Amino acid sequence: MPDAHMAVAFQGGAPMAPGQLNLMFDAAKVRPAGVVIPGPRAIEEAGSPNKKLETLYRRPAAHRLHQQLVVPVPKETPSYRRTFKIMLANPAKTDRWDELILRYAKIYKLDSRLLKSIMAAESEFKPEALSPAGARGLMQVMPKTAEGVGISASKLHDPQSGVKAGAAYIQVLFKMAWRIFNLKGVRYTDAPMWVVQRVIAAYHAGPKFLTRQKLYPSTRAYVRKVVLFYHSKVTDLRRPAARRAEAFPSFNEAVTPSGTMY
Repeated sequence: MPDAHMAVAFQGGAPMAPGQLNLMFDAAKVRPAGVVIPGPRAIEEAGSPNKKLETLYRRPAAHRLHQQLVVPVPKETPSYRRTFKIMLANPAKTDRWDELILRYAKIYKLDSRLLKSIMAAESEFKPEALSPAGARGLMQVMPKTAEGVGISASKLHDPQSGVKAGAAYIQVLFKMAWRIFNLKGVRYTDAPMWVVQRVIAAYHAGPKFLTRQKLYPSTRAYVRKVVLFYHSKVTDLRRPAARRAEAFPSFNEAVTPSGTMY
């Protein structure tokens, strides 16, 4: 995307470096005085190569969605605490796929903790999981979606293929969000919570929900579930091989007080 599309001007006309864009969207930061965010018309006039995508989703300008979480940062209920306690008592199950999670999170430049949280919410770490709608495997990917990211539907119950398909699709959603919200220069792992929640919603209900203001109640419940897993110790990566490969933050170090994921 040309630099013109990413122009964010301060008073005096000095541009903000792309790598600092996450500060603008971080709910914990105060937007600097004088920041001007280009609207849809300015983007179109700049000759965006993503006109088809922009037209398809008719997305609101990023500043209109700024800090609008799909769900407020949720608190654990007694039922979730019981669920987490039961799952943590069985590390052979909850931590079994940590190496695969780490591998594909690194390949697709994703937050490994987010990948594990979606897996926990989708299948509770069961590779044989099959939904009534036909979603399969650890990441509960639909056969058509798997084919779209180059994974045979027949392989979705294979843990490696299932995790790869889920990670690849999450990256597709992040790429779409980056184009829609003009986040060039920001790492996926630095995404503010309002963007991460929209990616989670899109994983559940489809890409159009990256920008939908009204979501299905089931989608809101799903986002809440994934975020609760993200905040829990269940999604710490504990397997020895995974810990040797990369130092992971503990669950309470991975989220800022504002709810922004690192």
